[in-house]
Amino acid sequence: MARVLFVAFWVWYAASGVVFLRGPGGFDSIWPLSLSLIWWLVLLFRAELQAWGRAVPLPIWLKFLIVGLFFSDVVMGNLAVSFKGDLHPNLALSSFLWLGAYGGVVLAWWLLAHLYPFTPWQVFFIYGFKGVIIEQDFMLSTMLWKGDWFSALVAAPFLVVVYGSAVAPMFVILQKELPNPGRRVGWMAIGLSIVVTMAGFYAGAFVWFRLVEVLFGLKIPGAG
Repeated sequence: MARVLFVAFWVWYAASGVVFLRGPGGFDSIWPLSLSLIWWLVLLFRAELQAWGRAVPLPIWLKFLIVGLFFSDVVMGNLAVSFKGDLHPNLALSSFLWLGAYGGVVLAWWLLAHLYPFTPWQVFFIYGFKGVIIEQDFMLSTMLWKGDWFSALVAAPFLVVVYGSAVAPMFVILQKELPNPGRRVGWMAIGLSIVVTMAGFYAGAFVWFRLVEVLFGLKIPGAG
């Protein structure tokens, strides 16, 4: 049954991708859709990446943070918005401004990794589902409320891959170095991970935005 659902999801995602490519965004949709390719490349070269990870002489928590920020802030953050910089037109500055939010997410997953033995695919779908819930101020919930079921169905698998590919690679690359807690990953673990990572995102964003404003005088749009 799990295999059938897995295949069905990727068929759904492929159909969603066709709709996006034929829509108003056109060519720009290639970049966020390419996140699925990056995720599969990480899985394909997992042995080489894991060997590289073990060879880097840094504490595991620091490697986790670096790998997590690279895939969430640099890779996903830029590809998902087609290199437009959603907080600032300068991509480097936009990535800098997102450090707090994604840093909070990575640290949240670091804590969760010590509580439950999440697999990379579990992290991929859990955080992907979290993305479906919160994206653009609960955009999908609003679509469903307004009866726009088609747009919601098209966007949902797309958001799962965007969010999932942002955090799951660190669980692939550092899988052999992460702790192996004895607890079982059940519904409580899934619910807790959604709440904790959501709290990490907003808390990290709040603290970092205020710090950037105080130290550099940069006012982040929509940050209060």
